[in-house]
Amino acid sequence: MASEVSLSTPEDALTQPATGTRKRLDHIDAMRPVKQAAVISTHTLIFFAPLATSSAVVGLIMLTRFSRDAFLFVSACMLTYSYNNAKKVELVSYFKRRFISVGVPYLAWTVIYFFYTSVTNTKVLPFYSFHKTDVWSGAALKYFLHLLETGYYHLYYLMVIMEFYVLFPLLIMFIRRFARWHAQLMIVVVLWQIAFGVLVSGPHFGVSIPGILQTRLITSYPVYIIGGMIVAVHLDAIHEWICTHARPIYIFTFLSAVGAEVLSYLGRYPWLPRYLRTGINIYSPTILPFNIGAILCVYLLGVYLTAPRRSLRTRAVVRSGSDNSYGVYLSQMLWIPFLLRLRNASGLHLPWMVAVPIALLLVYFMGYFFTALVARTPLAKAVAGRSRQSWRSLIPARRQPTGLPDYGKGDGPMDLSPD
Repeated sequence: MASEVSLSTPEDALTQPATGTRKRLDHIDAMRPVKQAAVISTHTLIFFAPLATSSAVVGLIMLTRFSRDAFLFVSACMLTYSYNNAKKVELVSYFKRRFISVGVPYLAWTVIYFFYTSVTNTKVLPFYSFHKTDVWSGAALKYFLHLLETGYYHLYYLMVIMEFYVLFPLLIMFIRRFARWHAQLMIVVVLWQIAFGVLVSGPHFGVSIPGILQTRLITSYPVYIIGGMIVAVHLDAIHEWICTHARPIYIFTFLSAVGAEVLSYLGRYPWLPRYLRTGINIYSPTILPFNIGAILCVYLLGVYLTAPRRSLRTRAVVRSGSDNSYGVYLSQMLWIPFLLRLRNASGLHLPWMVAVPIALLLVYFMGYFFTALVARTPLAKAVAGRSRQSWRSLIPARRQPTGLPDYGKGDGPMDLSPD
C-alpha cells in the first residue's frame, strides 16, 4: 500500500495537509454523552427490567437502540469533516492515530473484561473473588482469544469502527469522486439498508447471516456511515436544513416511534412478516425511519446545548461530558453488573420503572468520574480513550470561545481550534 492516498479530483481546490481528528464540531460532539446515555439505557433495561414478561420493556429497548447507529454516524461525520480540507491522507500517521484512538482501548478493555468476567461472584462486598487458576489455564486462554475476536458485549462497536477506519481512505476517495451524486448515493444505501433488514429477518433463498456477523460487519450500517460522511461534506447546508425543519423532524420521529411500537406489539402474531417485527429484528426496515429521526433529534439537542446563549458553565459541562463519554461507554459494563449484585445482596427490589432510571444515572456518573480520574494518569489513552489531562482541569472551567462562526438561529458554534 502506498504511504499516502490522494483525495484530489479535477474539481478540487484543496491545498491543506491532513489535520487528523483535532478539529471539533461542538454541537456534534455534544451528541456523544446523549447517545452514551441511550446505550446505558438499553443495557440497564436488559439487566434491571423483566424482558421476558413485559412488552413495554421490549418496546423501550427498541427505541434506545438507535444509540448504536448514532455512534457510527457521529464517528463517520467527525472523521470526514476533519479531512474535508485535506488533499492527501498520510496513511502511516493516519493508521497510527486510529490505532491509538480505538485499537489500544479495545485491547486494554478486552483484557479488563477478561479478568472482570473471570472472577467468582460472592454474596458480600466487593462481590468478587479472584482465583488465579481461573485465568491461567488453557480454557481461559481460549476464552480470552474469543473475546479478542468477537468483542466483549458492547465492545463490538469498536470492531465496526475499526473496519470503517481501515476503509475510510477509500471511502472518502469514493465520496469525492462522485461528489455530484450524493443524493443518488444516499438512495442506494437506504435501499441497501432496507434489503439487508429483510435478508437478516430469516433465511431467504437459502441465505442466512449469523447474528454475530450481522452486528460486527460494517456492511450492516451503510446508512449511518455513508450518511455521516455525506453530512460532513455538506455540513453547512444540511445544518441549516435541520435547524429550519426542527418541528417537522420532531413530529416525524414521534410518529415513527409510534409506528415502530405498534409493529413491535403486533410482532406476537404469526401473520406479521418477520422483517416488519421491530422488537426482534434490530435491522427491521420499519425501525429505520425512527433511527434516522432520533439521530436528527439528538443533533438538534446538541445544537441547543452548545448555543451561544447557553451559559459558559453549561457549555463547559457539556464539553466535559463529551470528552469523558468514550470512557463512560467503555467502562459501563463494570458498573451495571456491580449494581445488580449490590441490589440482589441488599434485597432491595424496586419496580423496574424506578430501578432503571436510578441505575442509568448511577452508571453514567460512575463511568464519568472514573474516566475523569483515569484521564489524569498515564493510563489515559488506553483506558479513558483520551489524551492525558492535568489535575487542575478536573473541574470544568468557564471559557469564552473566540473566533467561532455564529450560524444564527441559536445553533451551536463549531470550534475548529486544536484540542
